[in-house]
Amino acid sequence: MRIYISIDMEGIWGLTSWKEPKEKVSQMMTNEVRLVIESMKKHDRHLSVVVCDSHGHGDNIIPDLLPADVTLIRGFPRGYYMMEGLDSKFDGCLLLGYHAPAGVLPGQMDHSYSSSTFYRVVINGKEVGEAEINGFLAGYYQVPVLLISGDDVLYNFSKGNFPQTQFVVTKRSISRYSAELIPYLELIKRYDDAIEKAFASIDRIEPLEITPPFTIELELLDTSAAYLISEIPGSVLVSGRKVSFSTSSFLDIYKFLIVASYIGWVNRNL
Repeated sequence: MRIYISIDMEGIWGLTSWKEPKEKVSQMMTNEVRLVIESMKKHDRHLSVVVCDSHGHGDNIIPDLLPADVTLIRGFPRGYYMMEGLDSKFDGCLLLGYHAPAGVLPGQMDHSYSSSTFYRVVINGKEVGEAEINGFLAGYYQVPVLLISGDDVLYNFSKGNFPQTQFVVTKRSISRYSAELIPYLELIKRYDDAIEKAFASIDRIEPLEITPPFTIELELLDTSAAYLISEIPGSVLVSGRKVSFSTSSFLDIYKFLIVASYIGWVNRNL
C-alpha cells in the first residue's frame, strides 16, 4: 500500500503557538509523524510512505529521525506546497496536525493557507479550510483522505465534509494560543484505533469531490494584496479585498491559490 502524508504544525499534540522554539516544533512534528508511520506499519509491513513537510518553509521534520524507508519532501518554494508529490498512484492520504480556517473561534492558530494574506477562502459558495482544499486536490487524483488530525475545532468544522474519514483530536482548543492536551498515551491509542479503522475500510472511502465548474473567492487582509492577486490572468477584483477565479479544473484552482499565497508573501514584505 502507498500512503501520502501531509503534515502541518498547528494541530500537532504539544504545540500551542507559532512562538514555540523551532527545535521544539521540529521535535514534536517528527515525533507525531513517526508515531503514525509506526502504527500504520503494524497493519502493512510493506507500506510505502511519502511525507510532505507542510508547515512554513517545509524544513521542520528531522530527516534522519524518520524510518529509513520513508520518502520526505521538504523545503520551499514548491508548486503544490502542502501537497507536493501527490498523484493518482497513492492508495490514500493522511492530513496530520491540521487546524480550523481563519475566523473559526477558538481554533488553534486558525488561518487559511496564509495567516498574513487570506481572511477567508470560499470554493463554490462554501467556506473551506486547508483540510477541504487539500482534500479536494486529493480527490482530483482520486485519492481518498483516510485520516485527519488536529484540535477539536477542526473536527467540528470539517467532520461533516469528510463523513467517511477518521479523525484524531489531539487537543481541546481554549483560545487561539492555548489548549488542553490529551494524555500522550491517549494520543497513541486514538491514532492506533483510527488507523486500524481507516485501513479496514480503505476500499469504501470515497475521494472528496465537488462538481465543476469551480469558483474560488479569496477575501484578503488588505487592498494591496487583493490588487496584486487580481493581476493573475483570469482573476476578477470583486471588491477592495476580494478576488475571484473560475475554471473547469480543480488543479487550476489549487495553482491559483498557491500563487496568490506567494504574492501575499511578497506583499507583506513591500
